[in-house]
Amino acid sequence: MLIAKKIRKESNELEIFRLIHLIQPQSEHIITLLDSFHGQSSSWAILPKIMNNVEDWLWYDRKRFSPHLSPVCWGLIKGLAYLHKHHIAHRDVKPENLLVDHKFCLKIIDFDVAVQVRDDDDCGTEGWVAPEIEMRLPTYSPIKADRWSCGAVILYTFERLRQTDTILEGIAKKLKVDTPADRIPLVDWPKWSQAALKKKDPD
Repeated sequence: MLIAKKIRKESNELEIFRLIHLIQPQSEHIITLLDSFHGQSSSWAILPKIMNNVEDWLWYDRKRFSPHLSPVCWGLIKGLAYLHKHHIAHRDVKPENLLVDHKFCLKIIDFDVAVQVRDDDDCGTEGWVAPEIEMRLPTYSPIKADRWSCGAVILYTFERLRQTDTILEGIAKKLKVDTPADRIPLVDWPKWSQAALKKKDPD
């Protein structure tokens, strides 16, 4: 099943999608642009239809979602790390913009306000944006703001499901610190993943 998403005139979402499409290998944690077309007054993106976002799962099907929470959070980390490695900031990371398919693979969607990192425009959704954006501090960095939002989402999901994962929650707390310069880079995720594997298999 497919959906057609109308692109705002002010948005460069199609350009971001095309940039991501040029990057090889592709990331399984980024929604795929299948096609696009221009109508008389608007541009449209054709995307796979995935029914539930993280917030939907938390509200309506916690029992099925709960065993997959840690892999889903790792999917968010890997997807954002992939974007950041290629100098793309999402700038609106929140549960509603994170789809989870029937295999419980997380897909980052909605690149409406995403940018190649070269300016410091303030964007995001209230409640999920870094403190420096809300306070309009001059130190704003889109990449570091994404890190904060990533940490906020991870901590939120574990709190809602009343679960614990020492490594993921520790990572999330380091991402969500108030000082932007102290937020750990998401591109370092492979060594965090190795730590998680060692924890599961101490031998």
